Amino acid sequence: MIKHLRRRFTAVLMSLLGTVMLIVLGSVYVSMYRSENMNTDRIINFAMNLEMHKDNTDPPPQSPPDGIEEPPKDFEGDIHFDSFFFPQRTRQTRDRTDDISTGWISVTVDSSGMITDIFRSQQLYGSEDEDNMDAAAHAAAENILSNGNQKGIISVDGISYRYEMRDKDSGKVIVLLDRTNEVSTMTRLLVILAGIFALSLVVLFLLSVLLSKWAVTPIEDAWNRQRVFFSNASHELKTPLAVISANLDVITSNPDETVAEQGKWFGYIRSEADKMSRLINEMLYIAREERTDSKTVMAELDLSEAAEGACLAMEAVAFEKGKTLITDIEPNVTVKGDKESLTRTINILIDNAVSHSSEHSEITVRLKKSRGKAKLTVENQGKPIPKEDLQRIFDRYYRTDASRSRDTGGFGLGLAIAKTVAEKHGGSITAESDESRTVFTLII
Repeated sequence: MIKHLRRRFTAVLMSLLGTVMLIVLGSVYVSMYRSENMNTDRIINFAMNLEMHKDNTDPPPQSPPDGIEEPPKDFEGDIHFDSFFFPQRTRQTRDRTDDISTGWISVTVDSSGMITDIFRSQQLYGSEDEDNMDAAAHAAAENILSNGNQKGIISVDGISYRYEMRDKDSGKVIVLLDRTNEVSTMTRLLVILAGIFALSLVVLFLLSVLLSKWAVTPIEDAWNRQRVFFSNASHELKTPLAVISANLDVITSNPDETVAEQGKWFGYIRSEADKMSRLINEMLYIAREERTDSKTVMAELDLSEAAEGACLAMEAVAFEKGKTLITDIEPNVTVKGDKESLTRTINILIDNAVSHSSEHSEITVRLKKSRGKAKLTVENQGKPIPKEDLQRIFDRYYRTDASRSRDTGGFGLGLAIAKTVAEKHGGSITAESDESRTVFTLII
């Protein structure tokens, strides 16, 4: 069950994180793609404006469209298209050809549909493939004229162009912009993002496995404790049932004897039945107290009186075991809480101290008001509790000695009940132990 739960947790977490990563990386790709398209459209628009005004008496636009910086001019007033398209370049570096493919080509078509001129921007001059460029542009223009679309993307001889076609008084003008670099850039970006996504999935998987282990650990611990408890409880129930069955066999094998003559067998049956009843009652009590919808009736009560009553009840038990119960209870210590559950908690702590203290030792119960709260301490002398067990002794079904003799009469639920009651009253319970003593402290 735990493994299945971890697998489901990992799968759900991977699905959520993977979806988030996919959305983030997809957004990056879409943003870059839109940016490339917008940049390409701005360049085509500016180039088209130049072509549309080339044969007119009106001067060309004095400023580029939004988002494009003013192109620099030399001493004759000529526009340096390479500096315009790549504004980061200076006069000394504008002749570099590393971005030559971003140049544009304009194709002029007369009114009869004949291609009359093919013009390449400055970036494309000096290329060894000028003839191939012109041929590809010619073929692209013919395809554009045949399909009649004003804008779009067209591929010719393995070259992808983004184009725009506009009508002119003397015919048409088609501007072509090579998308090779754009496609290459977006392809590389897609590969990089895919690699990041794949690597992220691996990292997320490892993190999910670790998180699933961390998240399921409390459930696994509770499951293991409950399984141990059921094993112990079944043993605790099986033993008295076996004793009861054996005693009944003895009684039925002597039908002629009176009840008085077989009194000890009935006594054994009564004793084991009482133990079974106590175990079942403790199980039901802690289950009821841990229910989230259970309500505890809170009222002002005299905790000093409750502590004195518990000590009086346990004093005879301690005396029978050769131990001395010492009390130091401050009078009139009042708290707001449930009298029955708090009295039960005090009884649990005193009974625990009596059961686990050394022979002929002293058990001390102290109660006083400290910083506006009631502080109850129960101290006994005996075998110390190991440090690794101090944090777990309040867990349900936990016993420091799994093979402990049934003589103590414990089932591993008493301290868990005490912790539940303390927390329900907004208080706390702690334990400390050394070689000389063990002290339980209840603060409410």
